[in-house]
Amino acid sequence: MTIASILVLDPEIIILDEPTAGQDYRHYTEIMEFLLDISRRGVTVLMVTHDMHLMLEYSTRAVVFADGEKIADDTPANILTSPQIIERASLKETSLYTLALRCGLADPTGFVQRFIDHDREVREK
Repeated sequence: MTIASILVLDPEIIILDEPTAGQDYRHYTEIMEFLLDISRRGVTVLMVTHDMHLMLEYSTRAVVFADGEKIADDTPANILTSPQIIERASLKETSLYTLALRCGLADPTGFVQRFIDHDREVREK
């Protein structure tokens, strides 16, 4: 309801803090698909989140702050496969990255990105 009341004002950008907090998978997906639709219509959607899977799954760009300083501005896959960024910002290492490392893959970042790209393709069908 809150998002709808803001959209009536025809904003160029909306900023959301933890938009899926406390939601089950069905509602999480509905909210995010709704936000994707808003984005496709030209509204910039900026989200603050601690949900690394959400960031991987639905973002094309991520900005990371630590101790009041911007430490990264890149693709989610690049950020979440950087041990330096993960450690400095106290991010949770994603299971996809852990899997890539444990399998000894030469390009863990590429693996994560390909997985997410495939997931997006499947969702869009």
